[in-house]
Amino acid sequence: MEIIPADGHCIVADGTIVWCDPVFNEWFSHRGIGPGTRLSQLFPATREHKPGTIYEDLDRLGKKRFFAMECTPTIGQNGEKVSDSIRIRKITLQRVLTDISRLSTQAKTSKELFEKVLWLLRDTTHYLAFAGFIARDGRVELVASKGWTEKLKSYISQQDIAPDSPSLTGRTAYYRRQVVMAMRDYDLSPAVKSAIIKLGGEYVVVTPLLDRERLVGVLTVINDKALTTADSEALQSICGQIASALNLKLQEEAAMAKADEAVLLANIAARTMKDVIYLPKADKRSADNALEICKAVEILMRSLNENAPVEYLPLKDALDFAISGAKELAEAAHKRLNVRVIGQDNNKVSPLLKFAVYEALKNSVQYSTSESVDVTIRALKERSGMQRIEISDNGPGIPDEYKSEAFRPDKTNMKNPGGMGLYIVKKIARIYGGRVWAEDRVHGDYRKGATIVVTIPVR
Repeated sequence: MEIIPADGHCIVADGTIVWCDPVFNEWFSHRGIGPGTRLSQLFPATREHKPGTIYEDLDRLGKKRFFAMECTPTIGQNGEKVSDSIRIRKITLQRVLTDISRLSTQAKTSKELFEKVLWLLRDTTHYLAFAGFIARDGRVELVASKGWTEKLKSYISQQDIAPDSPSLTGRTAYYRRQVVMAMRDYDLSPAVKSAIIKLGGEYVVVTPLLDRERLVGVLTVINDKALTTADSEALQSICGQIASALNLKLQEEAAMAKADEAVLLANIAARTMKDVIYLPKADKRSADNALEICKAVEILMRSLNENAPVEYLPLKDALDFAISGAKELAEAAHKRLNVRVIGQDNNKVSPLLKFAVYEALKNSVQYSTSESVDVTIRALKERSGMQRIEISDNGPGIPDEYKSEAFRPDKTNMKNPGGMGLYIVKKIARIYGGRVWAEDRVHGDYRKGATIVVTIPVR
């Protein structure tokens, strides 16, 4: 896919191609188009042939390509039209760049944008496989791929941006320059090398996505042959367009995330301060908890306003805060909350996690029909690196048909449609790239209690 490819030419008389040059022949001979063929067979799917029309076609390997056509009549000595001189320009690269810009306005997320862009490249280029990475917090994360095997994706799903990163992706992101490597010279990871060779790849090309010096991601392509100069120039142009579109989408997502965080903090502050107001005023712990709430909200609001990094806290501190506050609420409701914690470690988590656990514990207290509420909190680190928190109680449980609805702000089918506690838990988990869901404490019998599972990244 050249940046400025050569034009193809043919001469048409009475609607029949009577001559064509080597470029034209190279483009269309696999379709049997040449001298003696009717011009109407060149782009039969196009209803109207007029100036400005873009014609779509498939090459020998079934990849899409796009053309523009210009027609100049040849006039004889007596002023009569003798033939038409047809000039055909290949505009595939220009069309791809335009489509990438268009996709940036249609995609709702950066991940969706990358998915759509890779589909476009798969349909219009001859590379064997593609992988799109987004740069976040000193790492590159795989968000989209085409032609990649599941095993290969698992090897490269996340990589540190570092000069000694175990992948070309991480190193390319660090040095910010394109790397082209033959697989015979690849010596970073035998498992990755083997997986790429099984795809038929002989060359891997890794290109940083830079928009006005900002690293937003990396595009990796696998090819079965070395890139020509024209291929390399076209790929650089495509990557520049992807970087621009991706940066715009990431900025939109960042602005939306800030708005979501602000709304979430307002909800957390309002709910927790309301809880403190209803606690016995003489209790010193109530005042201490209120102060902690104000401090946490102040830190988080400063991070929103100043783009300062959020200060992560030890998991133990987050759980202690949540348990202490929930026990006070239980006492105010004339209940006793017994909490057993299993598997605490020294991981650091978002300060919002303390409010997520607090809301889950408060939910257990609120809906328990017993004066004694027994809760077990299990903390463990998943193989993916995420912190997993399981909060199990001995309450009435959540029937299967309500397990998803319990996390919605409006629960039209449940007895308590206005409860916001678990919705807050879900928002906290998702705002930091985590998940939350409900399970039965005893598998298959919801009446023996519920387990709320929260996963959240750690530091």
